[in-house]
Amino acid sequence: MKKFLSLLLAVTMLCSLAACGGGTKQADLSKVMADMKAKITNKEMMDYSAEDLMPNYGIDSADVKQFAAYVDSTGIRGDEIIFLEGKDSDAAKRIKEKLDARYKNKENEMKDYLPEEYAVLKKCGVNQNGNYVSMIVSPQYEELNGIYNAAIKK
Repeated sequence: MKKFLSLLLAVTMLCSLAACGGGTKQADLSKVMADMKAKITNKEMMDYSAEDLMPNYGIDSADVKQFAAYVDSTGIRGDEIIFLEGKDSDAAKRIKEKLDARYKNKENEMKDYLPEEYAVLKKCGVNQNGNYVSMIVSPQYEELNGIYNAAIKK
């Protein structure tokens, strides 16, 4: 019985070290964004800082462990890429709600005024994987989402 308990404890420790069941691995979101920037064809984009989270997304920086954001600077294209890692699962849930609201707002803005951009937006979306939350709006959605998913998934 002692051997069984020791073995069970060892397996549990190994699983926790290997993040068993977590579904995500630790990703450096700044590096992921840098990898994407090399592929993005829209050259009129700019980075957002932590000070931009509350006014643009309603996200409290206290909920954020790390993030990267890159958005169109012209105001005539809908391109917007943001990745955030929540400090915990509750923070990630709040972040997801805020990005869902931002996505819905973009939908409402573009529907009547920018039909081509609206068509791009409808192929994109907000996703959550563990404590990681992303919104990628780009004509290159499939390619960029693939880069992101490769970085955060096991």
